[in-house]
Amino acid sequence: MSTDAPADPAPQPPPAGQPEEPSPTPVSEPAGDQSREGVSNPLGSESRSANDAYLRGFRSLRMDGPAAVVTDADIRDMQIGDRYEVFIGQRLALTSGSVREEILEWVRDRYVAVHNYTRLMETLCDRRLVVIHGLPGTGRATTALRLLDEVASGKVFRLDLGKDLKSLSERDFDQDTGYVVELPLPAERTLTEANLDKLRDNLVKRSAFCVLISQGKRLRPDDLGGYAHACEAPDADELLARHISREVRPDDEDGLEDRLLELAAGARVRDALGPAPRPAEIARMAGLLVQHGRADITLEEVERQGSLFVHHQVAEWFAEVRELRSETDLAEALRLAAFRISLAVFDGTPYHIIAEAGGKLAQHFLKTVNPYRDQRGSLFADDQNNRLPAARARVVGGYAAFGHVRISVHLAEYQDERFPVAVLRYVWENHHNMRDAMVEWLEQLSKDLRASVWIRAAQASGLLLALDFTYAFTKLIDPLIDEPEEGYEERQRMFAAVALDQAARDSRVRAAVEERLRTWRRRGEPSRRWTAAATLGYNLGRRAINTSLEELRILGTPAERRSALDEDDDEHGLANVASYSLSKLFAFGEMRSVLDCLATWIRSERSSLRWLALLTIVHIVALRGYDLRLLTLSASHEHPPLPASRDRWPLLLALREQDEQLTESFADLLRRALRCRGGNWIARELLGRWIRAAERDADCLDALAEFLPHLVSDDGDLRRLLYLLTRMRRDWSDPLPDDVATRLESSLYLAQI
Repeated sequence: MSTDAPADPAPQPPPAGQPEEPSPTPVSEPAGDQSREGVSNPLGSESRSANDAYLRGFRSLRMDGPAAVVTDADIRDMQIGDRYEVFIGQRLALTSGSVREEILEWVRDRYVAVHNYTRLMETLCDRRLVVIHGLPGTGRATTALRLLDEVASGKVFRLDLGKDLKSLSERDFDQDTGYVVELPLPAERTLTEANLDKLRDNLVKRSAFCVLISQGKRLRPDDLGGYAHACEAPDADELLARHISREVRPDDEDGLEDRLLELAAGARVRDALGPAPRPAEIARMAGLLVQHGRADITLEEVERQGSLFVHHQVAEWFAEVRELRSETDLAEALRLAAFRISLAVFDGTPYHIIAEAGGKLAQHFLKTVNPYRDQRGSLFADDQNNRLPAARARVVGGYAAFGHVRISVHLAEYQDERFPVAVLRYVWENHHNMRDAMVEWLEQLSKDLRASVWIRAAQASGLLLALDFTYAFTKLIDPLIDEPEEGYEERQRMFAAVALDQAARDSRVRAAVEERLRTWRRRGEPSRRWTAAATLGYNLGRRAINTSLEELRILGTPAERRSALDEDDDEHGLANVASYSLSKLFAFGEMRSVLDCLATWIRSERSSLRWLALLTIVHIVALRGYDLRLLTLSASHEHPPLPASRDRWPLLLALREQDEQLTESFADLLRRALRCRGGNWIARELLGRWIRAAERDADCLDALAEFLPHLVSDDGDLRRLLYLLTRMRRDWSDPLPDDVATRLESSLYLAQI
């Protein structure tokens, strides 16, 4: 809604035979000449998108969720094993040499075939060479060992390769022997069909076999002449059962295996393991379950250790970046790291948002590493088919808000909901040199026009506040409030408010946030009081509703604290944001508390308090059905979810059937508001929207026809609403259909009978 709209024109007499527009007879007249310029929605047309983003971010960045069982000591004590680990206690050597018989025996005993194992074997037997591509931890090395063990009768070696695949010659291979080679990044660039043909010829001469393990880039068989095949993880349930069976010893108590298999199928173990575990994680879980079965550890410890698998994965991702020395390899690794961080911030949003934001963060990282290098990347550098698997992410169906409607889109998200918090926490607490780049990036995102971007970035900032309050507050929040960029003042204050709301979800810093808001309310500059008022309109304000209502009462009536000599104190802005926050608390489910306050305030002798009540009523009238989705975040609430068909209804009409008492209470407030100075504008601008919504939906029309009589208690109320319908009938560009107008007029006349 525009904040610089022209003043209401003088009312014109209606045509002959039509009711005249009643003169506004103020009952609770607002102070001074304030009119509609005091009312604006800080989110504008992005209200629905902002709600969706807030709800998704609220669930994605849960510090009280699965990530909470991991302590700071757990993070600090993580030891990153080498990437050649096969399963617990079993590793391939880092240098060339034979693979020990006990490792091969272990693989024979526990291996569960991947779905295309037969095709892999056929390619290896036919060509003596196969390229397996897949991500680390998916069982690539185990599959390679199992293949070679079968074709080479247990004579299996690991071959350490240099930078060039062409460096391998016939003399590097022994007769009738199998070789597994994990290709380093430099050698990946020499992975061509011609080089593979040459390697195959050398293998044929020695009757040897070789399995090349690619770093994970997705390859099609046609890319390498039929040599390449994917390696996807085997069935998780079957693999877990196999490991449990092999972990149980003959001297264990009878029935242990059956009890552990039943436990493994339960919700607690599945939640600890996650929805898409890697084979190595499944093997670790089997070992933990057997320890629990032998009474060595509790089930709670099994869950805690299982929750660490995600954090180990994150630590491994960033450990790989530290190992790189080549400038080209480091640049690509930093881009992937930036993508993973961006995915943590925007988990569950369209892929293009994640990729775009990740690209901006990568530029900050690369500029930090080498400020003199051109950081522009290739137009084809971003490959969704490679990036998502490398981040253990997926694409799912979903919706995105566009204006007041939702459209079907594809969303990218981590396969395991614990990753967003784990990634942000690990980077922030273990890579301090990355902090400044992330702060610059988040500040850049605070100016994004899309609520789906800046809301989520603000919530991520709040998580970082909870992890290190002093640093993040000084570096990020303070500048956004005190030194916002020109033209972005209101958005950056809202960004700070959402960040503070998110931070306060962590009990360790909640008191610090609440203390800061109280200080701003009493002694803060207008920009800080504005931010405090905005913060109280979110989940933090709902936690202590009575205190929040009192704080918003004071923040929303700045004229009461102004002396005759004070300069303009941004009264309209403070009253508007305070009233907007009150309406959001209404949508959060605190309906009765908010309405009780408004009923008292609108009857107050203080004009500033009546004005705050009027502004709040205006904001509540503008709420739509989808705003009630915020209610799902309340610990307890009385109202069941609304049908999807009512998402775009005016919220008060959508709630009417659920709560008649609520309808009566708000109708009384709205009736008083319509009698205030500016009441005719409220009728035209806001109630007019209700009528337009009813015009498009027959059920909504029925609800409105039942509601309008509640607004009529005297002839002036009736004439005001009839005049509104007459004007809408005669609208030049979009006249109200006669049947709709007649239906509503009839409902009003019946109210007088």
